[in-house]
Amino acid sequence: MFLTSRPEILADVFRVKASYMPESEAQNDFYVHSAQWSRRFVGLRLFLSLGAAGWAGYAEHVNHAIQLIDELADGLVARGWTKANNSHMGVACLTPPEGPSAVQQYVAKVQKNGRFWISSAQFEGHPVLRACLTNGRTTSADIQGLIKLLTA
Repeated sequence: MFLTSRPEILADVFRVKASYMPESEAQNDFYVHSAQWSRRFVGLRLFLSLGAAGWAGYAEHVNHAIQLIDELADGLVARGWTKANNSHMGVACLTPPEGPSAVQQYVAKVQKNGRFWISSAQFEGHPVLRACLTNGRTTSADIQGLIKLLTA
C-alpha cells in the first residue's frame, strides 16, 4: 500500500493508457491509482481462485462458460442473428438481424431489464453485441432467458 499527501504523484507514477480503459482527468481517476487496476491485486485473485478450486475446478469453470456462450450464440444464430467472432472462449460477439445499427438498441433493452448485462463493442470496425460469461453460477435457464429477451 502506498499513502501520500500528494495525490498528483500517484497520477504520474501509475498512469496507464489502454484502449479498454476509460480516459479521464488523471488526478481524479480511481482507475489509474486504485487496487482495481493493480496487476498485483489481479494476480492475487487468480492465486486465491486456483487455491480454492484447483486447476480442475478452474478448467471446469472455463468449460462451463464456453458451453453456455455457445448455447447463447447458437440460439441467436438460429433466430437470424450473425456470429461475428469465432472465439473458443466464453465471449460471443453477435449482430442482430437488423444489422450493426441496431446493436445499441438491444444493449439498452437488456440493461434496462436489469436481469442480464451485455455491452456493445467494435469488432472489425462494426458495432456488435458482446456477451462475456464470467459468473460460474450462470445456468442454461439464464441463457434461455437472455435469448428470449433479445428475440422478444
